[in-house]
Amino acid sequence: MPNDEDWLQDPLMEIGKASYKPRELKSPNEKQYQEWRLFHYTTRLKLNGANFFCTKVIDTARTSEDELRWYLDAFFFELMAACDILLQELNTVYAYDLQLKPEAVRWNKIKGKLPNELVKYVEEERRKDWFCEVQWYRNTTTHHYRIPKSRSKIWWGHDSLHSTYYVGLQYIDKEGEIKIKEISICKDYLSNMVNYISSVWGKMAQEFE
Repeated sequence: MPNDEDWLQDPLMEIGKASYKPRELKSPNEKQYQEWRLFHYTTRLKLNGANFFCTKVIDTARTSEDELRWYLDAFFFELMAACDILLQELNTVYAYDLQLKPEAVRWNKIKGKLPNELVKYVEEERRKDWFCEVQWYRNTTTHHYRIPKSRSKIWWGHDSLHSTYYVGLQYIDKEGEIKIKEISICKDYLSNMVNYISSVWGKMAQEFE
């Protein structure tokens, strides 16, 4: 239910006790505004989905192998989907005159229409390790294989539910080295993505009333 707090820290929404209300674009083009609203709602929806599946990942990491794999897939799908939909928002706000269809929207096609400060921020953030790792996991499970992980018992209880496990995510870094990070890194990935998208929204705010 809507309330006075918005965990997404969304500067493009007016948050009240009874509703979430998108801010108005300065552009008088109603069709442009309605298209942006749809994309913005979807970006938020994807982040909320990523948050839901992140919780499921942590909850099932040490209990169910199959469920963990399902939730990991869903988590990385939703997390990168939020980033992909954000690109549609940017296109609609800054490059609407190009009249690109959604499937034709690419960063290199629209970045020339964006403010230099925004381009610099996006490109710097997308080069960071956390973003490259999230992108690698999503692409790996989509196009190549399941997300590689490791699971080892570090304390033996009388059954699996009462034992303690170390669960790690494996990825291959830019140098081709295999790295392992504890499963709770998913919470950091989520936090970083929310901060990144919220910051982009903040830089877009000057285009809104």
